[in-house]
Amino acid sequence: MTTRRVGPLLMGPTRCFVAFAGFCGLRQPGPGADLQRKGYAAAARSGVVDAVGMMFYLWAPPPGRRVERKRMAEPRRRRAATAEKLARLLDATEEIILHEGYAAVSSRNVAARVGINAPLVHYYFPTIDDLFVAVLRRRAEQMLERMSAALTSAEPLSAWWELASDPRGSSLLAEMIAAANHRPALREEVGKVAHDLRSMQIEALHGILGDYGLDADEFPPALIAATMQGLAYAVVMEEVAGFDTAHEEARAAMTRLVARLDQRRASHRAG
Repeated sequence: MTTRRVGPLLMGPTRCFVAFAGFCGLRQPGPGADLQRKGYAAAARSGVVDAVGMMFYLWAPPPGRRVERKRMAEPRRRRAATAEKLARLLDATEEIILHEGYAAVSSRNVAARVGINAPLVHYYFPTIDDLFVAVLRRRAEQMLERMSAALTSAEPLSAWWELASDPRGSSLLAEMIAAANHRPALREEVGKVAHDLRSMQIEALHGILGDYGLDADEFPPALIAATMQGLAYAVVMEEVAGFDTAHEEARAAMTRLVARLDQRRASHRAG
């Protein structure tokens, strides 16, 4: 039997590449491997296969070989029971904030209200900051939806004032702002919510101020928005604290003012 030796320098680049790969064990034999190897050899001799093609040869599975691929972990779908438990945790946290203050929020306190073990709270919310942010985002989503509905209603200013002066929402916001002073992650989230809310209000005012007969240069939307939100916040805080600051009179006067302005708008649009 005669053996023909072919030095690497006498081999074409494709054959040299295959030989080197075989020496390194990059290509393992398998069912049909000889047939595939012969096919590539014939193609290489005819110049059909280049180095790029041989890359596919080296790393593509031989015919008949089943390749096991690791499946990427699919994100778990939130079951109805999980969503219900999350809602209960957020509800419990809100109640603690409103009745005991933000400083009373802890995994132990929240778990006791829901009736679960404290470590399970951290399963859903790894840190208390995560819990605070989740509470704020849920409340912010509700607030933005309600504010959008108020600003597009038949009486925008009255609906806006009623929403902004709601004791529960304003009290929760006040606690969140206080907590944000000590929690940078929450401070960033509070700032984003405030920006989105104020931007919505200012944009809406630009479109409706003319109906109220108000000059946007004299009464810019930013001023009106800050006045509405600021007065509502101050009135609620004084009410909650029980201060004797005539906040009832201020609330009643503002309610009458926005009602008259909405009536003027309705008359202007009718005429």
